[in-house]
Amino acid sequence: MPLWIRDFWDWFWYYRRGKIKFTVYGYEGNYEASAGNGKTFVWHCYGNTPEAAKEMALFKLKQALEEMQKEH
Repeated sequence: MPLWIRDFWDWFWYYRRGKIKFTVYGYEGNYEASAGNGKTFVWHCYGNTPEAAKEMALFKLKQALEEMQKEH
């Protein structure tokens, strides 16, 4: 799939609606997640289960958004 189609799909189904997109990858019993809201993205969030990795990604995304608000 071309990159521009994926980017448009993400914008249309996630970011335009104010949703957060999560991606979780499994590696030998450990999981890595990334999350983004269209403007801010975090990655390298690890956990022993997919849910734990997703929770860590959400936590790091909230931290990043709070840090951005402090700068403005």
